[in-house]
Amino acid sequence: MSNEPSGLLEKHIEKMNIEYPIAKTKGETADRIYGVKGFPSSYLVGPDGRVIWEGHPGNLSESDIESALESAAFVAPIPDGDKKLNKLIAAQDFGGALKAIDKGLAKDGDDAELKAAKDAVEGLLERKLEAANKAAQEGDFGTAMAIYEELQTLFKGHQAAKDAKATAKELSKNSDAKEELAAWKKMAKGDKACFEGDFEKAGKIYAGVAKKHEGTKSAQRAQEFLTRHRM
Repeated sequence: MSNEPSGLLEKHIEKMNIEYPIAKTKGETADRIYGVKGFPSSYLVGPDGRVIWEGHPGNLSESDIESALESAAFVAPIPDGDKKLNKLIAAQDFGGALKAIDKGLAKDGDDAELKAAKDAVEGLLERKLEAANKAAQEGDFGTAMAIYEELQTLFKGHQAAKDAKATAKELSKNSDAKEELAAWKKMAKGDKACFEGDFEKAGKIYAGVAKKHEGTKSAQRAQEFLTRHRM
């Protein structure tokens, strides 16, 4: 990612023989969101938009990237497969995708591509549930709740969405999770302000979370943001 003039950026790409994609941004909004203070700087961002890792690009390992990808809601389309099914997969409508896959398998139970697609979608669901359970066990109830809410969207119309909704409702009533969930909701408002470029508002929200909900996972993340941005 770079905010340099196109001409200068193109010369650098040609000189360094860069083949990977580079996103171009305007101004310093991206720098402020991630707290960039020098170049080159690398940031590994999770599916929730939060920074998982930061440092020099040479120190970013493949294992860090692979670990982050496991939590991403991604399923590869079927090569030369059904266009309707691939459209559902691309739209991350995995509830609809599973219905289409099951319908196809009812006609041809030996279709290897459909079986592979079903394994991939169900594998995603399993990884998400494992991540939610792990977060809950570690007291990171906000992350667990976020995953259950995500599953309700990803698998809308499927039993998995209903199960996620029921689990989220149960979690919201857990007295041990009350403070963490309250902090998590405030963090969501801070995240929204941050990505809208209102860093003053975001900073105030994060500072409030760090102070009022000290000891929670959300307070820790809020403090990390404040430290990164030296607020």
